[in-house]
Amino acid sequence: MAQPTDPAPRPAPLRVPASAWLRPALLLVGGLLLAALLLAVDQRVAALAMALFALLMGYWTSPLRSGQHTPLASALAARGPGDSVILWAPGDPLSARLQTAVRSTRTDVTWVNVYRDAEAAQLLAEHGGREALPLVLLGDGTEVRRASVGAFLDASAAAQEAAGRSDSDGPDPA
Repeated sequence: MAQPTDPAPRPAPLRVPASAWLRPALLLVGGLLLAALLLAVDQRVAALAMALFALLMGYWTSPLRSGQHTPLASALAARGPGDSVILWAPGDPLSARLQTAVRSTRTDVTWVNVYRDAEAAQLLAEHGGREALPLVLLGDGTEVRRASVGAFLDASAAAQEAAGRSDSDGPDPA
């Protein structure tokens, strides 16, 4: 009996580049050095606060933070005319800014972590690679590379308007 074969090989997920660890390492080391300096001048509370802040920022800016993730195939299948799919990567500053500004309560936005999804990594490579992050795919076919918060909100509003949504029909943009 013939064994079933996989119809198409799946691409490998995007590897986390070593440079993605530079910012978190610098934040962690710098914060811990400042905490040690504060401890040396007998400022224990401030030293503890600084050490905790350094740990938080090191984690927040590192590829360890997995964040929201939906597989690309599911995100594209569920995307409506006024909806957005955002390809992002942990440790990418623009991705972090966009995630901070665009809250998770928005039902018209789906997040795809390119380090966890091979198809998303392949799509990102087709659009310019890591330099295109965050990559916003709107339901009307519009793509926004290196999307800032303002560029995303403008493109999203235009896509929702083209889809026939009014402000009262769609989710709050902030």
